[in-house]
Amino acid sequence: MANYKLLKRLSCIMHLVTSVEGISKSSIIERLLADFDIDTTARTLERDLKNLKDDFGIEINYSRSIRGYLLEENKGQVSRFLKFAEFSSLAEMYEEGIKDYKSFNKYVIPDDSADFTGMNNLGRIMQGIMLSRKLKFTKENYQKETKKEYIVTPLRLKEYLNRWYLIAISDGENQIRNFGIDRISGLQLLDEKGLSKKVFDSQISLYDDIVGLNYNESKNIEKVILNIENSQLKYLRSLPLHKSQVCIDGKNGIAGKAIFHIKPNYEFETQILKMGDKAEVVKPEWLRKKLKNYLMRALKKYE
Repeated sequence: MANYKLLKRLSCIMHLVTSVEGISKSSIIERLLADFDIDTTARTLERDLKNLKDDFGIEINYSRSIRGYLLEENKGQVSRFLKFAEFSSLAEMYEEGIKDYKSFNKYVIPDDSADFTGMNNLGRIMQGIMLSRKLKFTKENYQKETKKEYIVTPLRLKEYLNRWYLIAISDGENQIRNFGIDRISGLQLLDEKGLSKKVFDSQISLYDDIVGLNYNESKNIEKVILNIENSQLKYLRSLPLHKSQVCIDGKNGIAGKAIFHIKPNYEFETQILKMGDKAEVVKPEWLRKKLKNYLMRALKKYE
């Protein structure tokens, strides 16, 4: 399991190699100290390059022709690594914030106290996922006002609406489920090996076609077309609702379009409704009628 300091160093090495094509080993070491206050050695650098390759599938190789290091092109792996490093740094920041909230509050304004709840568990959950070890915790059910103990194989962490969810498989079950980390307490990392993650890849992939967490609501991927005011398109481009999203600007005062290939679910519908009169469902017809009924019922409450 990579620790935070190692991840920071690996991220900085990646930055230098991508910023300066053919950078030499001595230059990397010098720039790490000058730019990032990271004191390292040639031996440690070689070990770091091996870690990037073995643990993250990222190859940085020495090129004899230019006498320097080059990153082998693999945008997907690089993007995933940088996201992981960013996430791990965030987890460390929140853990430190819990220890010293007054100092933390000088630099970060959490949206509300609920967003902060459970963030101290992120590091241990990541360890469980990376080391393929089981986790044990107590989960609170707010509606039933009950608590239940679980032993699970952790598979993924998923963020939705500023909250984090553990995707895991409980002992004795074969269907993945979500656990809101704000409802988890008494988290323990067990020595017991977890189940094979590959067995659940097909279930994990169900999240690819939806917004949010509910992957059982719709069976088929559909083409969804929205008429969107051009001003709203800017927000959609900066914060896409889904990876399939394609935005087309309108011209001469005509609204633009946002097109999705997605399994529509409740979470996707609420995202459309949040745009108010700046968005209109064009297709499919059943979704247009459904949201129209939502809006008509809401309007009646104001009459």
